[in-house]
Amino acid sequence: MSARRFTRSAMGVAAVLAACVCAPAASAAAAAAHWVEAWYSPPFPTTAAWGCNQQRTFTHQSVRQVVRLETGGSRVRVRLTNELGLSRVRFGEVTVAASSPNGVLLGPVHVLTFDGRRGGVIPIGKAWVSDPLEMRVHRFENLAISVYYPSGATPAGHLKHLWVSPPGNHVTEAVWPLGGRPQAPGLASGVEVYAAHPRPVLVAFGDSITEGFCSTPGMHLDYPEQLARLLAAHAADRRWVVINSGISGNRLLHNGAGPKALSRFRRDALDIPGVRAIVLLEGINDIGWAYDPSGDTGPLPASAIIGAYRDLIRQAHARGIKIYLGTLTPYLGAIYEHPAGEKVREQVNAWIRRGHGFDGVIHFDGALRDPRHPHHYLRALQCGDDLHPNDAGYHLMAETVYKELFAPGRSLARAAAAHPHR
Repeated sequence: MSARRFTRSAMGVAAVLAACVCAPAASAAAAAAHWVEAWYSPPFPTTAAWGCNQQRTFTHQSVRQVVRLETGGSRVRVRLTNELGLSRVRFGEVTVAASSPNGVLLGPVHVLTFDGRRGGVIPIGKAWVSDPLEMRVHRFENLAISVYYPSGATPAGHLKHLWVSPPGNHVTEAVWPLGGRPQAPGLASGVEVYAAHPRPVLVAFGDSITEGFCSTPGMHLDYPEQLARLLAAHAADRRWVVINSGISGNRLLHNGAGPKALSRFRRDALDIPGVRAIVLLEGINDIGWAYDPSGDTGPLPASAIIGAYRDLIRQAHARGIKIYLGTLTPYLGAIYEHPAGEKVREQVNAWIRRGHGFDGVIHFDGALRDPRHPHHYLRALQCGDDLHPNDAGYHLMAETVYKELFAPGRSLARAAAAHPHR
């Protein structure tokens, strides 16, 4: 059983919920047909603090994590992760509330329960999902998730700039005037909402170019977010929800910045509630570090990356999920550029462009490269490191996905037409 369906104890749990959690996979999927992922952050291993304004351990403190919901609904449940932790995590009261982007609560504060209890202990390697909460939320609304740690806890989560309170339980307070905002691990890794109708989810899966490195902080300008806004602006496509499952520095074949794609794909893509399609853009870090003198793998042939793609394609198709591959974007001039690596990138892209065995190609490379120097980014579309797009580059990536998947007659546009509920 996956961590997403972590079994709850019988105490305080309605029989229908127990059935959803414990029934065989097909029955559980049918019973939970309207639960949709509204926000997701891939779990991340425990890391040491290595710079200023970083914090990894919380003692008798409250931590606030603000997330932006990609769809709305009438009920909410929150997923807390310790899947990649090194010790148990004890948490106290957890609240949710509508919020401003800077962590100021704007509406009623709701206390979450877990198996009917306020607080608990998450074992190593597990995730806990809260009991459903009656709470109306809206698309693109900010939700504050506030967690009180009554004793020492070192959560393992995606590193974000979070709000940390002075000592004490402050999770119900609208403003923490004396709090700090360090880079710290977020205990929450997902928010699901109960929608009136099933909503198809597109998961953007990849590395920093998917997560949105170099985009303007706090403005939601990574390509998945910009794609979500494009979809919301078109009546025929606004049912679609876009979830960002990128991890900066991630690789296909080797652990490093988070678990390798081959090992995290099930949890961070296939098990996302409501997933119908995946856009995969990953492999440039494998190539870069394979030919960098400080890399940890040695030379890597194109066949190794293509083999990883085939494995992920097979897994997606076994679940009936469409998967689209993005061509790898330029990297000459980047910190780990290498002529041999560039040849591998070109070989991988040639294989992707042939489009055999998967559901379509997203031509990211063609959209971002300089027509006069095709091994390089167009200068106006990158942030100066010859590896990552800037806000305009991410916008063009979003437009590329939209045109290639959602333009009239394209496969996901046809899927939306076949299921007309809004």
